[in-house]
Amino acid sequence: MTAARIVTLLSATLYLMPIQAVAQRLQDKLQSFEPEVRLRIRTINYGIHIGRLERVASDTVYLQPQRGSSAVGIDAIDRVWVRGTATKKGAVIGGVTGAALGALSFAMFSYGVCDAAQCSVDVGATVTGAVVVGLVGAATGAVFGAMFGQWHPKFP
Repeated sequence: MTAARIVTLLSATLYLMPIQAVAQRLQDKLQSFEPEVRLRIRTINYGIHIGRLERVASDTVYLQPQRGSSAVGIDAIDRVWVRGTATKKGAVIGGVTGAALGALSFAMFSYGVCDAAQCSVDVGATVTGAVVVGLVGAATGAVFGAMFGQWHPKFP
């Protein structure tokens, strides 16, 4: 066997090893999902498949399809998303917005009710407004976020 053939065989082996490891990792990830979870799968050649997970075989994922086919080969999968809610995102957006508005409104109110000749913004009122209205905004945002679905990336 020539040196060129040895190098070619070694490089082909090294090239295919990561692909096999990724496929095994993807298969393990898919098997960890709860049955009936909604998945969106993008494949290399066949587009987007959306449906509820039925089962995972050694080389195929079976879906109750909403879009695409019911059987998807694991080796063709490029990306996987799971359908969830936007509760966390809504809580963060609501909390930050509420804290900013609460701090501003309580600061303006504390300055407006001041009777002294040298008025300034009360720091305690500003912090209280930020915390109280921020918590209310976070709770409101979480409720609104829970009402809306969102795709969460799971692979890669």
